[in-house]
Amino acid sequence: MRSESALIRAVPVRVKPVTLVVAAAISSIAGINTAIAEISATSKTAELVVTATRRDTSVQDIPYSISGISGADIEALQISDLSGIAKRTPGLYQIDQGNRDANQLVMRGINASGIGAPELLRNSQGDKVAVYYGETPVYINLVPVDLERVETLFGPQGILFGARSVGGAIRYIPNKPDTQELSGDVHARLYGMSESDDQGVDMDIVVNVPIVQDVLAFRASLASVDRPGFIDQPYLVKEPGVSCPEPFKSSAGCTENDLEAQKDTNDEKTLAARFGLLWNISDRLEATLGWQFQEQEMGGQQISSRDSMAVITDPDTGEALDIGKYASGMRFLSPNKRTNNIYNLTFNYQADSYDFVSTSSYNTYKDEGNRDQTDLLLLYGYGDFPAFSAYTEEEIDDEFFTQEFRVVSTDNGSKWDWLLGAYFSHSDQFQGGVEIAPGHPDWAGAPLADDIVTVIGATRATEELAMFGEIGYQFTDAWHVTAGARVFDLDDDIESCFQLTDFDPEPVCDQGDGSDDDVIFKLGTDYRVSDDLMAYALFSQGFSNGGVNTFAGVPAEERFVKPEQVDNYEIGVKSSWLDNRIIANATIFYMDWTDLQFESTSSNFLPITGNGSGAESKGIELFIDAQITDNWSVNAGYTYAKVRLTDSCVDFDDWDSTEKSCPIYAVVTKDGDRLPGSPEKQGTLGITYETALRNGLDLTVNYWLSSQSDVYTELGNGTDCCRIDGEKLPGFTVHYATVALDGDSWTATLFANNLFNKYAVTGVRDDPTFIGTDGSPNDFALRRYYQNIITPRVVGIDLRYKFK
Repeated sequence: MRSESALIRAVPVRVKPVTLVVAAAISSIAGINTAIAEISATSKTAELVVTATRRDTSVQDIPYSISGISGADIEALQISDLSGIAKRTPGLYQIDQGNRDANQLVMRGINASGIGAPELLRNSQGDKVAVYYGETPVYINLVPVDLERVETLFGPQGILFGARSVGGAIRYIPNKPDTQELSGDVHARLYGMSESDDQGVDMDIVVNVPIVQDVLAFRASLASVDRPGFIDQPYLVKEPGVSCPEPFKSSAGCTENDLEAQKDTNDEKTLAARFGLLWNISDRLEATLGWQFQEQEMGGQQISSRDSMAVITDPDTGEALDIGKYASGMRFLSPNKRTNNIYNLTFNYQADSYDFVSTSSYNTYKDEGNRDQTDLLLLYGYGDFPAFSAYTEEEIDDEFFTQEFRVVSTDNGSKWDWLLGAYFSHSDQFQGGVEIAPGHPDWAGAPLADDIVTVIGATRATEELAMFGEIGYQFTDAWHVTAGARVFDLDDDIESCFQLTDFDPEPVCDQGDGSDDDVIFKLGTDYRVSDDLMAYALFSQGFSNGGVNTFAGVPAEERFVKPEQVDNYEIGVKSSWLDNRIIANATIFYMDWTDLQFESTSSNFLPITGNGSGAESKGIELFIDAQITDNWSVNAGYTYAKVRLTDSCVDFDDWDSTEKSCPIYAVVTKDGDRLPGSPEKQGTLGITYETALRNGLDLTVNYWLSSQSDVYTELGNGTDCCRIDGEKLPGFTVHYATVALDGDSWTATLFANNLFNKYAVTGVRDDPTFIGTDGSPNDFALRRYYQNIITPRVVGIDLRYKFK
C-alpha cells in the first residue's frame, strides 16, 4: 500500500453435464414444426417510458441522448450484472476487471487516469458516471432482479443528478409494489463455463402481495448467485514466512517445494434481498418504503499472470514457465466480501397541476478483503529474506445520507413546464488496512506484533447542499425551449494516517479540508418537425467536486484538487418511420473538459490527484431499432468518441509553471494526446426472430454481439500509444445467443454467452516494465504486472415461472 494511489479518491471446450443437457434441448427444438404468427410491429424502443426528466416520458420524446433497457429484455438476454448492461449499451463502457475489482464506468471517453487494478475498492467507482438505485445515488454492481428498467443518460447530467454525472448517469428502476393483484416470479439458471470444473446456479423469487386492495401492498425478492471461477492459482504459498515462495527455487532460509495449487479461485457468491411497502395514504398521497440488501463474496481476482511468470525457468525443461492464459501467479488468495444496505422512504403528493416528492435515503457499504502485496514490498528491498511473502488485510466502512425535495409541474394544458428541487447529502467514509510480512520482522531482528509492517487509514466527511431547477416554454405546437441551473456548495474534510511500524513509533497523520461552490447551467431546445421526427440542440454542464491530497509531505501548492467541469454541446434527431416499424436516433456531441483530474505524482513524486488544464471529447451516437417483418427485428447501436488533450507541457519549464496545470508532473505531454481507459468505437448488433408454434408455444431466438476498438492503458503520445510505458489493448467482439420457449406462465431459455469463447484483455495492473526480477540475492520474479481478462464461454438453461 506504500505507493498505491487509491486511498479515498480515487481453447478446447470441456464437456460437462449442463452442456450436454443444453445441446440435447437445442436439438429437440430444432425438430419442432413452426407456423408464422401475427406479431405486433410496434417498436419496443418507442414504448419504453422512462423518468430521466423526473416525469414519465417516452425515450423518443426526451431531447437528449438516452438509452433504456426493460426488465423483460434484461431477463430475455440473460444479462446478469452491470457488465452485461454496459455491453448492450454503446457509449457506456466498463473497465471490466472482474467482479473482485471495482470496475470503473466511462461515458463518452470522460476518463483521464490510466488503467490500474482498483484493488483498494471504493463504493464510488461510477467515478464520472452517476449511478442511482431508484432515488438513491449509490454505485453498486446490482444483481438485476425485479427491475422495471435500466436507464442510461449520456452526457453531463449535473442539473438533476449532481456531482459525478460529468459523463452521464445510470438509473436502476425497481418494480414498485402493486396494490391490485397477487403475483410472483420464480426463476432458476443452471450453467457451465469453459475453463471451470464447477457448475453455476442462480435462483431468485419475487412475490407481490396486495395487503389492502388499492391501498397497501408489499413486494419482496430474494436472489442467490453461485457463479463458478475459472482462474487457477498454481503457486500459492502454503506457510507464509516459512515456505520458499518461488517455484523451482530453494534456500537454506525456507522450506523447499512447499507450494500448493487451487483451481477456479475467482468464484462469486451473492445474496440479495429487497423489500418494498407501498401505501396509498389518500387519492393524492403515496408513500413507498424500501430496503435493498446485497452481500457479495468473491474468491479472487480475474487475472492472467502468464507474462510475468514467464520470467521463471523450469529446470526440467530449461524453458520459460508457462502457467496458461487462465492462471494467476499470486502467492495468496484474494477473497473479498462487500455488503450494501440501501434504505429509502419516498412520499409523492399529486396535486392538480404539480407533483411534490420527498425522498430520503440512507445507505451503508462495508468491505473486507485480502490480497497479495509481495511484489510491491519487493520493490522496497524486502527480497533479502529467502521466505519473503506478504499480504494485506483491508476494510472499508462508509455511510451516506441524502435528502431531496422536488416539485414538478404536471399541467399538460399549460405552455409552461417547470421543476424545482433542493438536495442535501452527508457521507462518512473510512478506509484502512495493514501490510503483513510473516517471518520478516523476526528475520530482520526487529520483531513486530502480528508481523504488521505497515498501517494505513483514512477518513473523509463530505457534505453537499444544492438548489436546482428547470423551466420550459412551448412557444408553438412544435417548438419548445428549456433552461436549467444548479447552485451547489460542497465541503470536504479528510484525514489520512500512515505508519511504518519498524520506523514510526506512532502513525503519521495529515489533515485537509476544502470547499467549493458554483453554479452550472443547461439550455436546450427541441423542434417537432412532425409526429415522427424531432430535432434538438442542447448545452449542458457537469461537475466533479475537488478534494485534498493529505499524504504528509505533499507540497502546499499541490494539496488541493480543483473541481473539474464539462461543457457539453450536442445536436440530435429522434425519428420513427413506417408506422413505428423503424426507430432511428442520432446525436453529435462536443464536450469541453476543464481542470480534469488525473492520478498523478507531486513534485517530490508522491502519489496524488492532480489537475490537467483541458481536454475535449467529440463524437457521434447512433441507435436503430427496426421491425423488418412480423417475425424478424434488428437493433443496432454505434458510438464514436475521440477524446484528446487540448493543453500540454512540452518542456521542463512548464512543469513548475504557475500559469499551467500539467496533467502528469515530469512527463512531457502534447496537444492531441489520446486519453486512456476507454475505446473510441463501440457497437452492438442484435437480431431477434419470434414465431408461434402449432402447440400453442412461442419461440424467440436472440443473437447479438458487442464490439469495441482498442483501449490505451495510459495517455497516448499524440499519434500512437503510449506515454509512461502504457500499452494498447486490442479491440474485440463477443457474441451471445438465446433460444426461448414461452408458455402461458413459464419460459425456458437456452443461452450461450461469449459463444465463440473469445479470449480478450480488458485491463492491466502497472505496465510490462515490471516484468523481471527484484535484483535481490534471491532474485525473486516480480509478478506485479498482470492482465484482466473476459469471462470465457458460458452455456446454460434458464427456467422462469410467473404467476398471478
